[in-house]
Amino acid sequence: MKLEEVLRRFHAADRAWQDRHLRFTPLHPGFWAYRTIYRALDVVASNAKGVLLDAGCGLKPYAEIFAGRVEAHIGLEYGTETVYRGHKADLFGDITSLPVAANTVDTVLCTEVLEHVENPQAALDEFFRILKAGGLLLVTAPFVYPVHGEKDYYRYSAGGMKALLKRSGFMIERVQALTGTGRTLALLINIYIIEIGFFWTKWLYPLGVLLRPALWVVTAVINLMGALADVLLPSDHLAFNHLSIARKRQQENQGL
Repeated sequence: MKLEEVLRRFHAADRAWQDRHLRFTPLHPGFWAYRTIYRALDVVASNAKGVLLDAGCGLKPYAEIFAGRVEAHIGLEYGTETVYRGHKADLFGDITSLPVAANTVDTVLCTEVLEHVENPQAALDEFFRILKAGGLLLVTAPFVYPVHGEKDYYRYSAGGMKALLKRSGFMIERVQALTGTGRTLALLINIYIIEIGFFWTKWLYPLGVLLRPALWVVTAVINLMGALADVLLPSDHLAFNHLSIARKRQQENQGL
């Protein structure tokens, strides 16, 4: 095996280890992203029921939250050649033309996917179509976050999400910011310094391995400073992400 391939595999394994073991600790650059989304969904998961469609499920990272609360957790991915190796999809298809019958799903979960969809309105229209009357939609989508991947098209403000949901016919219950400005800035600084500086770039990565304990300390300090800033100077004008909670109206199946 060539040295380049060995280094590539080591780098991938290193990143996977960090994400697996540290993502819910302040030592991880993406701590506020992982923590806030997970906690927000945990709070609202009790409203989910019946058949849940996880649109763009990847590895089904929130399966444990909904376990015991829904009868079935069906994961959807675009195709078998998904970016998620070892994905846990049960179903494959285009999110803008779902292979699901109308009025058959009780809950739709869509986390960190809409920014990668060229026509997000069509995706929301499909969610509306497949939901039963009174069905629940849970969506998270970034507002202030770095571009990630070639197919990263959009960012969503609270007002923008509300407009899209209304056009699709949803009754909006809440669109909430998941971080204040302080934590968003901490997240961005850590991604820039730690992720881009010492993980993504080839020339600094070896130094990042040697300095790992010190980098963990720096990451944690920045994360905690972001939390303190949100307490001392609260503002949600620069939220990194929003959670949208909406429903299909009860009257839909009655033709009203």
